[in-house]
Amino acid sequence: MMKYLIVSADDFGLTKSVNEGIAMACREGIVTSVKLFPSGEAFADALGLARELGLKEAGAHLALTETSPVAPADKVVSLRARNGRFYRSRAHLIPRLMTGLIDPDHVYTELKAQMDAVVSSGLRVTDLSSHEHIHMMPEILAIFVKLAKEYDVPAIRYPHKDSSARPLGLNSIYKSFVLACFERGMSKVLSASSIKSPDHFRGFLDSANITEANLLRIVDFLEEGSTELVCHPGFLGPEILDRYTFHRNCEAELFALTSPRVRKRLEERGIRLASYSEFLSGGI
Repeated sequence: MMKYLIVSADDFGLTKSVNEGIAMACREGIVTSVKLFPSGEAFADALGLARELGLKEAGAHLALTETSPVAPADKVVSLRARNGRFYRSRAHLIPRLMTGLIDPDHVYTELKAQMDAVVSSGLRVTDLSSHEHIHMMPEILAIFVKLAKEYDVPAIRYPHKDSSARPLGLNSIYKSFVLACFERGMSKVLSASSIKSPDHFRGFLDSANITEANLLRIVDFLEEGSTELVCHPGFLGPEILDRYTFHRNCEAELFALTSPRVRKRLEERGIRLASYSEFLSGGI
C-alpha cells in the first residue's frame, strides 16, 4: 500500500506576513492544501494570493477565538469579549461554553457567516477545520457537521492517534490526553454522518514546532494510506509578536516545508504528496 501525504497550511488569512509564507510554501515547498481563515485580519489578501497561485480549492478554517467575528456584532454577543473580538484562546472559550455562557445559536450564526465568506471566494471548499481545534468539542462538532451538510463539504479534520516527532514533554502529554478524550467521540459522529477524513493525522502534538528535523522524523515514520499533516508556516512580521505569538516559530516551519532535504526524503521513502481533492476523489 502506498503512502500519501496531504500537507495543510492553516491560518491563510491571519496576517499578510503569514499569507506570504504560506504562498511561498505552496510555490516552493510541499504544502498541498491551504486553509482559508475568514475571521483573519488579512483574509482579503489571502484571496488575492490564492488567485495569483491559481488555486482551485481550499479548506475552510473556522474560528471562535483570537480573531474577530465576521457576523454582525449584535448577532453574536456571547462570543465577543469586551474589546469586541473573540475571546483570546480556547482556554477562555471552553469554560464559557461548558457553563452555558456561550449561546449555541450565536456559534452557528458566526460559523455560517464565516462559511459564506469562504464560499464567496469561488474556490471549491474541500474540508472544514478550526482554529485551536475547537471543533473537537462535541457541541461545536455538531455545528460543523450541520454546516458540512448545508454547504456540501465532504470532509472535516479529524485529529487522532497523533505521535510526536520530539521527546515527550508535559505539553505533549497534556495534548495526548486531550486527543484521548475527544477522538473516539469524533470518530462516531463523523462516521455516522458519512463525513470523510484522511486515515492518519500529524501535527497536533508538534503544533508550532514543525522544524526540519521534526519533519524528517515525521516523514520517516509515516504510515501507509493517507495522512494529513498540519503546519503553520509564515514570515515573522511584527504583528505576530504583538498579537499572534503562537506563530513565533512560523519561519522555522517555512524553512522545513521548503527544505530540499525534506523533498529528497519524501522521494526516498516513496511518499507521494497529494491534494485534498485527490483524497476525496479516491485517487489515493
